[in-house]
Amino acid sequence: MRHLMITLTQSLAKGLFGLSVIYLLQSPVLAQTVTKLIVPTAPGGGTDALFRVVSKDAQRFIGGPISIQNVAGAGGTIGLAQVINSVPDGYTLAGVWPAPVTVVPQTSKVPYTPSDYIPVIQLSTAPYIFCVRPDFPANDGKALMEELRKNPKKYTYGTDGLGGPAQLAAERIFRTQNIQTVDVPYKGAGETIIGFLSNQIDIYVGSIPPVLQHANVGKAKCLLVSSVNRNAQFPNASSLKDIGLAKEETLLWRVILAPKDTKPERINQIVQAYSKAMKEPDTLRYLDESGESSAVLTGKELQEKLTQEYAAFSQILKSLNLAK
Repeated sequence: MRHLMITLTQSLAKGLFGLSVIYLLQSPVLAQTVTKLIVPTAPGGGTDALFRVVSKDAQRFIGGPISIQNVAGAGGTIGLAQVINSVPDGYTLAGVWPAPVTVVPQTSKVPYTPSDYIPVIQLSTAPYIFCVRPDFPANDGKALMEELRKNPKKYTYGTDGLGGPAQLAAERIFRTQNIQTVDVPYKGAGETIIGFLSNQIDIYVGSIPPVLQHANVGKAKCLLVSSVNRNAQFPNASSLKDIGLAKEETLLWRVILAPKDTKPERINQIVQAYSKAMKEPDTLRYLDESGESSAVLTGKELQEKLTQEYAAFSQILKSLNLAK
């Protein structure tokens, strides 16, 4: 009898344990402890790298792990659409750059509008950089503008895609100076730098990381950044303020978005976690090495920034006959 009771007790305990495991696995509370950050570009690029570095630190402050998932395609719009169509609980987010937010929606039909998402927090910014080969007849931003202006359509510049942010950054500057150059679109900054090094194009226009090592060994001469102020990685490159074009600034930024109707409490939790992460040593080291700057921006200020950039890009896209 005693043996039977022990057996029954063990069986009951196992049964209760099994039920507990099933309950825990099915518990929506525990399922929400993993925050999914969809980065709508291929792994290995600057956007992907930045969000991975910062999220590694942010998960210590957000109360659970953060899983990075890459969903590339259609200029980032496929991944962003997945986030917008997810449950608005704040546990599925998008880590984006300008293309799917302020550029592609103006050139192609996309399954969302700005009212479908909440701009949560901007993490960092970085300028686009203009680099030429060592024998190019200019050594600073002003001389570059003069050389391009007096030689209409002589020079080519490569960017990461037709109608992409890099092209718009370049045209925003060139058009104010009556400069006519020939844009050569590539599929990404990685391809652009290859085209530049193989003499297919005269000017590299893109993010800093792909060209940095080549500039350090003298294969590229970087003359201008698309930011108001100079960049620490290229202190000798002119800024827009240096050439009198401070109002034409275009920055490559990294922003986290959440679906509309996400609760303010969760939005604040995300803001606090990533704000703290941006001050961590690993994140600061990455920013320094990649030429990016911490530029935390939230709330109304962030929304206004995106709205203003959308309007500025709209004018350029129309002038290039790229607007839909």
